Amino acid sequence: MTLTHMPRSARRLAAALACVPVVLMCLAGPVAAASVTFGTPSATSQFGQSIDFTQPYSGGTIKSASILISIPNDSVTLPGIVGPEVGAVTSIGSSSLTFSLDTSSGLVSPFAPVVGQFEVILQDGTTVDGPKIDVTYNDDRFTWKTKIGTVVRLHYIQGSDSFAQQMLSLADQGVSKAAAMFGVTETQPIDYYVYPSQSAFQDGLSEPGTVGGVALPSYRTCFAVVAPGDTSYAAQVMPHEPTHIVFSDATRNPYHEPPRWLNEGFAQYIAQGYDPDSRSTVTRSVQSGSMPSLLALTNYFPLDSNRIYLAYAESVAAVDMIVGKYGRPDILKLVQAYAAGSSDDQAFQAAFGVDVATFDSAFMAANNATATKYGPQPEATSAPGGAVTPSGTSPPSGTSGQASSPTPQNRADRKSVV
Repeated sequence: MTLTHMPRSARRLAAALACVPVVLMCLAGPVAAASVTFGTPSATSQFGQSIDFTQPYSGGTIKSASILISIPNDSVTLPGIVGPEVGAVTSIGSSSLTFSLDTSSGLVSPFAPVVGQFEVILQDGTTVDGPKIDVTYNDDRFTWKTKIGTVVRLHYIQGSDSFAQQMLSLADQGVSKAAAMFGVTETQPIDYYVYPSQSAFQDGLSEPGTVGGVALPSYRTCFAVVAPGDTSYAAQVMPHEPTHIVFSDATRNPYHEPPRWLNEGFAQYIAQGYDPDSRSTVTRSVQSGSMPSLLALTNYFPLDSNRIYLAYAESVAAVDMIVGKYGRPDILKLVQAYAAGSSDDQAFQAAFGVDVATFDSAFMAANNATATKYGPQPEATSAPGGAVTPSGTSPPSGTSGQASSPTPQNRADRKSVV
């Protein structure tokens, strides 16, 4: 589950501001510079196609222009998106500037608040900034219904009114439990969009098939795929995603995020506890010698359908150990240390009196596990007689990226929630 979500990835956990400077065409003819007056700008979006910005103006002669596009920082990564290749500028017209941002590749997450601002250079070299242009990138493929809860605003497409109310209550309960756990008060709304099918969800968020939920704290929005009437999956994913928002509120600092396993582990713990399915997954991995160190789950979770469930199970097992061994007072010390900008080791020392590696060793020992080492292995060595003996074992194939948490729609086809 996340409940990271969130690729487009690894995935789109990136750029606090996506700056998209686009040089427009120059107007010919030397003309004495004059001040430019900007009119009321506008922007429209069509989901999966584009966001179009228009800026009326009068007076002055524009030599060149650019536009700055700001997108929430945990929704997209914009590698190499600078310059004219970002998109075709329609024109610098005699009375307006226009720019179309291509969103067909999943560049922008659904319902993201996007801000554009034109900047013009006049003939005398004077630079003038236009007003900011706000637009929400709505997923307009569907007609959305809305239910308002205590903190959560549920938006859904299909399903009965009673099932929608159940989903809303589960989400609000997750917020309440997480706020109590982390010592924060939640009053600002959290928007939660529920898609009725995996295809609609994937087309909207460009997530892999193992992901069934996403949380994007930068604009307090969650997403999930829940088939109408699927109470079992709803009970897992609905409280999971908002927990990420609360955890982000409790630990937010300008330096770094807490480990992925800690974030996902708390979300799993709040949503469903260290349940029998997770316990069985951990037990099997210990018996097969396939359980990785928590340190391997610091930044990303694997996204292949086997190891992602183990990552979530191991994370909630670690959080279960934290709750049982230390309790809420020390958990408050932990989140407060992160909020103060402490490193992982500093935060764990402040809360538990040990660094992360020592906690990891204690966790592995408590589970009678020996950490499996994944990644590059030492080069093979030649054995007597010319035989080649591998120095290590190769890891299972899989993809590393944004985390997802195991949430079965049925046991044969489990979905993850980021």
